[in-house]
Amino acid sequence: MKRPLLLAPSLVTAALVVAPIASFAQNGDDRPAATTAHVDFGVLPVGPLGPPPCVQENPVPPATGPIIGGASDPCAYKLHILTPEETTIRKGGEVTFQIHGVVHSIAIYRVDKDTTRDEVGQFLCPGEDPADSPDFHPCLTAGPSNAAARHVIYDGAGDVVIVAAPNVTAAHPDNRVWSPPGRLMSAGGQQVLNGGTIPAGATSNGQLATYQFLKTGRYLVICMNRSHFLNDWMFGFVNVTGDDG
Repeated sequence: MKRPLLLAPSLVTAALVVAPIASFAQNGDDRPAATTAHVDFGVLPVGPLGPPPCVQENPVPPATGPIIGGASDPCAYKLHILTPEETTIRKGGEVTFQIHGVVHSIAIYRVDKDTTRDEVGQFLCPGEDPADSPDFHPCLTAGPSNAAARHVIYDGAGDVVIVAAPNVTAAHPDNRVWSPPGRLMSAGGQQVLNGGTIPAGATSNGQLATYQFLKTGRYLVICMNRSHFLNDWMFGFVNVTGDDG
């Protein structure tokens, strides 16, 4: 499925470097896999995400109110995607994730080669893929309770990949999908400004995180923001080809 196209530095558990944007090869392409690839991590909103009830404009400071693409915008799920959702590179290659917007954070896990998007999604917000629901998505009304609940995510082989503990304190690590076992890297975090709010117009559109994949296989790349991942299915896959011998 192809679709069109928000991070302050934080804990890094694997090598992160700033790197230039590079070309990519998608899964299923007949061309040889590239050694570098580029993935857009989220979408930077430049206008309303749709007609009402989508938020139509940002408040002008010092006024406060709903923000386009913010937590109270019912259309914010449209920003919570990876483009492309499927990326293929050769073993030893690097993928650069370019962060668009704020409050995103990245984590990577290795999964079974047969793991699918819909399979993972049913452990998050069961039902239709949120990105395929143009008017409403499955967790539009149950979002807060779903995002705060405990979730166990399995891969295509039935192995546990991620355990998202309940969000009981609204503080790190509970306020993120924080599951260290098997995690290859994590970076970024929720950006809180001005006493706990993100001001209208706050954007980030050029931060880069690059990870080098040294083993072949299929990798799950998620946003650790609970609502983005658990409600809106903000994740994608990297496929690494080659020989591990």
